[in-house]
Amino acid sequence: MNVVRPDQIIIVVLFLALLGLAWFVVRMKGAGLGAKVRQGRRISVAEVTALSPTDRAMIINVDGADFLVLKSKGSPASLTRLEAKESAE
Repeated sequence: MNVVRPDQIIIVVLFLALLGLAWFVVRMKGAGLGAKVRQGRRISVAEVTALSPTDRAMIINVDGADFLVLKSKGSPASLTRLEAKESAE
C-alpha cells in the first residue's frame, strides 16, 4: 500500500519551488517594497526606547514635525512637540 503518491510529491516540490522563488524576490527587492508600502504615510515612528518594563519613550513624526510621546502603564500618554535642531555653522 502506497502512503505517498507520485502526484503528491510533485505538488509538494512545486509548492516549495514557488515558495523559494517568492522568498528570493522579497530578498532581492525588499528595500524597494518597503519604501512603496511607506509611501504616502503621514505618521511614522522614528524610534522607541524602553525606559523601564512598563514605560516607553517614542519619537513620532507627523507631517514632518517630531513629537516625543512618553507612555507609562496606568497613566495617560504625555505628548510634547520637539523643536527642529538648527545646524551650527
